[in-house]
Parts: sequence; C-alpha cells; structure tokens
Amino acid sequence: MTIFYLLIVFAALPIIAYLLAQKTNNKGIVFGFTSIVFIICLVIFTSKFAVLGSVNKQILSNKILEQVYVDSRISKENLNKIELTLKNDELKSWLINLISKSIELNKLNSAESLITFSERFFETNNEKIIFYGLYTSLRNAKFPQFKDASFIIDKDSVFPCSFKNGIAKLFVMNGPEIPIAQKEFESIARAKLTNLDSVIPGFDLASAHLNNETIEFNLDIFCIENGEVFSVRNLIILDKNQPSNTYKINSNEWLKKLQEL
Repeated sequence: MTIFYLLIVFAALPIIAYLLAQKTNNKGIVFGFTSIVFIICLVIFTSKFAVLGSVNKQILSNKILEQVYVDSRISKENLNKIELTLKNDELKSWLINLISKSIELNKLNSAESLITFSERFFETNNEKIIFYGLYTSLRNAKFPQFKDASFIIDKDSVFPCSFKNGIAKLFVMNGPEIPIAQKEFESIARAKLTNLDSVIPGFDLASAHLNNETIEFNLDIFCIENGEVFSVRNLIILDKNQPSNTYKINSNEWLKKLQEL
C-alpha cells in the first residue's frame, strides 16, 4: 500500500509544480480535476469494495504468503485485515486456498494459525464439512503415521454361523453417539475399517489414536441358515504405537439378538 501512495505522490509532483507556478491559468480547474482522479483511483484500488485484483488485496495476499513461506504463524494484523478487507464469500475462498497452499508446502505452523482463525466463518453444514476436511489434511500432515490408521477383524475369529453380511461400528467410549467408523461387509476378508469409513471427516480412528481414546466395538452379523442375528459389544484399548489394530473375536463373546415382531 505504501508503494501505491508513493506513486500517487510522484504522479502529483508535476501538477503541484504547475499549481505553484505564478504565471499559470485555470489552477482551480486543474486542481479540481486532479483531485477527482486521485479519489477515484483510491476508491477503485484500495477500498473494501475495490475491483477484483485490487492493489490492496494483492499486497495483503503477498504479505500473508511471505509469512507462509517461512512457516511462521500468520500475524493478528494480517488476519484482521483479511476480515476487514474481504466480503464473506471471498474471505472463505481465500482461507481455503491459503490453508491448502500452506499444507501443500508443508508449512504447518502457518496452516494451523489459519485453521484456528477460520473455524468461526464456516457456519453451515456444508461449510463445516469443508472445514473438517481442511483440518483432517493438516492433522494427517502433522501425524502421517496415523494417516492410514485401521481396525481389522482377525480372519481367525470364531463366528456362530455362516453370515450373509455384517455391520461393524466403532465409537469413542463416553463420546457422542456418532461412529468414528462404520462399514458393512459380506466376508471377513473385507472386515477392515479405516479413516475413510468415518461419518465426519477428522472424527475417525486417527483422532482416537491421537487422543488415547478407548473405543467401543459393535458388530452385528446376519446368519444365512435361519435369519438369526448375533452381535458383539466390547471395549478396545488401541495400541498407540500401532496405527493398525487387529481384534480376534472368541466364541464366548457372541450374543444372540432378539428379533422384533
């Protein structure tokens, strides 16, 4: 912005010289016309309602990117300027792009400060999903060892019948009634849950590992022979040193579920 003002000053020097000269005519007209031109330039290029590609926005973008490239936390001054300079939709678009760029460049301190600042602007359900996706990308970059976290039902588990399909769900103990993973499968070979099986991005197996959570394992199977339903309910302590955990079901863990009439 300083450069822009300096350019105005330099551009105004010949006009000022003309106005100060003693033997010049129509000074009022020249002064008035020049003032109007300068005011229009300021409004067009530096105000909050400036046209796309304004100097004001470009300078702000450059300042923030300079901080991103050195992986520093984005200053409060620049964050406040984002909010003051941009309209709501453009602000969210900027934040998405800046966070994504920071993560892409592995500038995680910058990304984290932008994420913290951004959360309050993503209000609708669709916007929250976008925000959670950005948060998940940042978390996976910070803790890549849990990016591919999984929970596998051991192939040597004992089942009470031949089943046509099963539904497995994982919950955080004493947490919300929202599974961190859920999946329907037709054979034990496919009974594997990963971060991709979460209902809400970021609320998944990786988050359970990082927070040292105990999880509740729920499994229902539907038998082929007689249509009976059996279930397993158990608490699992995840091995925090292993992103992939395997659980073997024993015969005494199965409970027969009563069929509703």
